[in-house]
Amino acid sequence: IIIISILAAIAVPAVMRAVATANNARIKTEIDMLHMAIMQYKNEYGSFPACIDPQGAAGNAAQSTVNKHLRRIFPRILDGNLPDKTQSPNPSSAIFGWLSGYSDDPQNPLAAYPPGTPESQKILKRKKLFDFDSSRISNAMFTPPGKPNSPYIYIDSANYDLITNAGGFAALGNNYLPFKVGTTYSNPDSFQILCAGRDEKFGNDDDMSNFWPGTRKDYLDNLK
Repeated sequence: IIIISILAAIAVPAVMRAVATANNARIKTEIDMLHMAIMQYKNEYGSFPACIDPQGAAGNAAQSTVNKHLRRIFPRILDGNLPDKTQSPNPSSAIFGWLSGYSDDPQNPLAAYPPGTPESQKILKRKKLFDFDSSRISNAMFTPPGKPNSPYIYIDSANYDLITNAGGFAALGNNYLPFKVGTTYSNPDSFQILCAGRDEKFGNDDDMSNFWPGTRKDYLDNLK
């Protein structure tokens, strides 16, 4: 019994590390796929989607960054089909919102159908840019495997300063900011995808992203 207990004490941590490593590898692969999907979005529509609307998507639609973007790529979109402030993207919902794609209706590209709508009635279909696992989507947020309380975060470079100067935005109780070394943002001309670590809080050594190969700690260690 003593020998078995000793072996278990040695084996359990090793098994847990192996499981964590495998899950991190799965998440990193998914982050890379999300990165490619956002690059595809830019190639198709001419610019990276916004992670937040500085003016808010309601009140003054003419000043809405999001609505300007939609009007540019869909000149025939009807005013009533533009998103309002309750639908404005934020860093935790932007990935799912933008990569869900658009319908074939140029006047209503954001057309959506409730779950359970018969396929025969779905005349308009969203052309998704990413194949989301529906079991990991909640409140328009897409979460990494095994981390249901911390969605993937997307921040486009056009809004790095806005989010930083505002002190970050609350994400399910945690704060997140665009990552930078010193005064230099990573991915200064494109975007950042961030994934919280095991404790599901951002800013720790085991965070992952689309601009470093392993964890946040690995990235910082390589800079030394």
